[in-house]
Amino acid sequence: MTAGFRRLAPLATAAFVTAAGAATLAGAQPTNTPDGIIYHAEFQRLWDQNGDDWMAEDAEIQARLAELEAKHGKKPNIIHILWDDMRYGAVGHRMLTDISGYDAPNLEQMARDGASFTRMYTEPSCTPTRVAAATGRLAVRSGMIFPIFPIHRMGLPGSEVTIAEVVDDTYHTGFFEKAHFGDQEEGYVHNQGWDEAIFSLYNQFAGQMFTSDAENTGFSVAYSPDGYDKKYFMDDTFRPLEWMWTVEGFEGGETREFSTPSTFADYQDANARMWERTKDFVIRHADSDKPFMLQWWPNLYELADQDAMRPFTTQHGSATGESVKRMDAKIGELFTLLDELGIADNTIVIAMADNGPMEPVWPETGQNGFFRGGKNDVTEGGIRVPAFIRWPGVVEPGSVIGDIVHVSDLFNTFARISGRYDQIPRDRVIDGIDQTALFMMGDTHGRRDYVFTYKGTTLGSVVKQQFKRHFASSGGGLAGAEFFDLYKDPREEHPLMAEFLWSWAQFDAIVERHNAQIAEFPHTPVARGEPYTGVVRLADQ
Repeated sequence: MTAGFRRLAPLATAAFVTAAGAATLAGAQPTNTPDGIIYHAEFQRLWDQNGDDWMAEDAEIQARLAELEAKHGKKPNIIHILWDDMRYGAVGHRMLTDISGYDAPNLEQMARDGASFTRMYTEPSCTPTRVAAATGRLAVRSGMIFPIFPIHRMGLPGSEVTIAEVVDDTYHTGFFEKAHFGDQEEGYVHNQGWDEAIFSLYNQFAGQMFTSDAENTGFSVAYSPDGYDKKYFMDDTFRPLEWMWTVEGFEGGETREFSTPSTFADYQDANARMWERTKDFVIRHADSDKPFMLQWWPNLYELADQDAMRPFTTQHGSATGESVKRMDAKIGELFTLLDELGIADNTIVIAMADNGPMEPVWPETGQNGFFRGGKNDVTEGGIRVPAFIRWPGVVEPGSVIGDIVHVSDLFNTFARISGRYDQIPRDRVIDGIDQTALFMMGDTHGRRDYVFTYKGTTLGSVVKQQFKRHFASSGGGLAGAEFFDLYKDPREEHPLMAEFLWSWAQFDAIVERHNAQIAEFPHTPVARGEPYTGVVRLADQ
């Protein structure tokens, strides 16, 4: 843990249970799980009904994890790959990629070697999803409610506890490419527990679109002097000219600016160098006595200079298609590296998108197919994404997992697999759920049947089992046509009302319990202040 950014220590279980026992407002559930974690109120209800069975499963899981550790000499390595803006079904299965036009044979092989998730849920946009993955908490709880851009002067609060802090010194931890945690020093990745990192403060859009190349192709307008008002211009501070894109740091060490592109070529060069460091991280720690955890969250897509991406070799016929193909080639390179290093059998790899397609840049990222909507929407098209897991000898090859999983569940699951579950904080709500049983036992062994989705600070929808309710139109009075059966209407095009009045009060109660828990454990304010503090600029290196 980096000095200067202190986290709250996990509370003792007994003390926590006493405090949580008072959480009865509007039906809020007291903590009733044996580990003392303040889970979401809805999970606590599931635990009441299924806890005995799950504890029996956990005993089997723990024995199996111990066998694997004895076999390999250490706990499994963990690699999480998270890319941007892709609709469900765009990659992973040949029958579907023939429809999307993408060329991603290594992800198809990953699906054959492991499992495909059909109900992997994320947040509606990139910063919230990444924060949920890192902290195990809905992003609204830390104020990280939208994609942060230059120069928002905000970031992840230092009081949030990340998965890197949970595994701490038991794992080598590395983070490369897109973090998107904002521009506040307390939120820099290496100040949030990772041993080493090269990461973007913002997203890949800023990295390539704040350039003349992007203006030449129409992806950006009026950022450069050519777009200035020629007669009445008087404020040179309106455009974010003195911004910063990626920085490099080691836990407890100096923070240095890595790259702030002024051309598309600069952007490509920075990504290439970060990819080399990603592979170097794996190579350096392959033979270590400690396992490693790697977050490789690549900067997808490369759009600003179309000519630089030609020739277009995929059926998609676009820069997006080439970006996906190049990322897929890197995934294949990573799998080959794991094989060559002899560590593939003891390495868990999860690969997934962070939200649905960014429809405003159509036809590049494409529209949704199975589902309606895209990035920034609470419909399934915005939050249900392609996702795959490979864990040789554990996950059944070619299997399909239909259980509901939320990206925040990776926090708890990685904590369980790493043997550090006792380090999850006990002083705040944890939305993530341990899905190790699902990963190791397969389909139907999930522990979630609900998803809460926020758009900004507003609760946009709740999924419960196969049903979903939208809340944007709810204004009091009789419930409206805002209920959906996701099996019968996966595109959410036929809202129902009378047919689902049996669920009206039940959904209301779910939300009341959720809000009561927020009252008991209020959200943490987002970190705000001057950006880029503590960073040595490129000009000063």
